[in-house]
Amino acid sequence: MKSETSKVNKNLNTFIIIAAVIIILIAIYFYRSGKKNAEGPQVEYPHGTESIPAGWSPTALVDELKSVMSGLFTFSGTKDDTWKKLRDLPNDDMVIAVYNVFGQKYFGEGKGTLTKWINDEYNYDFLSGVKEGTLARLRYLNLP
Repeated sequence: MKSETSKVNKNLNTFIIIAAVIIILIAIYFYRSGKKNAEGPQVEYPHGTESIPAGWSPTALVDELKSVMSGLFTFSGTKDDTWKKLRDLPNDDMVIAVYNVFGQKYFGEGKGTLTKWINDEYNYDFLSGVKEGTLARLRYLNLP
């Protein structure tokens, strides 16, 4: 009877140790993978940042882009309107600023760069040409 109890205790202790090791390894894996992919590539500004207007911030457009592309029931016209804002920014440095901030904030969510996020969208107005125009501007600037 005593040996049976000691066998059960020994098996239980072994199980607890193995389970703890597995949980620790899983935690380390997720911690390291999150750290490794937390930020996307940063692109240098061709003209420095002199052409970016004082007081302008890319953050609002970055958050709007993320919102329309991650929303499950976002209308294609809404996406086109937001992509048009990016495409029609007055200068290349402003587009790069949006690209860089988007990478800092959302690259780690697994979809990659802003260019990849837009490229991978399937619900959009095929006839408007806005998606293609936006991607063309991003690719013209060598934004992967």
